[in-house]
Amino acid sequence: MSVFTTPDDQPVYRLLNSDARMLATGRQTGGDLTVVESTGLRGHSTPRHRHLLATETFVLLDGEMLIQVGDERREAAAGHVAVLPRGIPHSFVVISPSVRYLTLHSPGGFDEFVRELSEASAAGGPTDPGALMAVAARHHIEMLGPGISLP
Repeated sequence: MSVFTTPDDQPVYRLLNSDARMLATGRQTGGDLTVVESTGLRGHSTPRHRHLLATETFVLLDGEMLIQVGDERREAAAGHVAVLPRGIPHSFVVISPSVRYLTLHSPGGFDEFVRELSEASAAGGPTDPGALMAVAARHHIEMLGPGISLP
């Protein structure tokens, strides 16, 4: 199945103090893949979590982040790729003034998590931890604790 999208077809969601543009959704790819373009500012991070069903691949386009996968921490910059196998705890923090990156989720469906969490967040404000845990659980993502901090 071929998928072609344009900016007019790509919804943008605000969550966890970042913007996420859905370049290709699980529905569009027959469940095979979700592709997301995200942006964030220095200090933006995700809680430590793991995807129980999906492998997540980061492709850094601009900026730098520190990524922790299991017990390993690596700095990643534009042009770097990080493949995070399903089931492995991970987190990241933006260490440059800003960052732009792609994430590819296989199988697809991560877009549904992003949409639902964005809707559960209060008008672009901080995401309620209880809502995050509940939405994540429905989408086979296990929240494990706070994310990593700036070095």
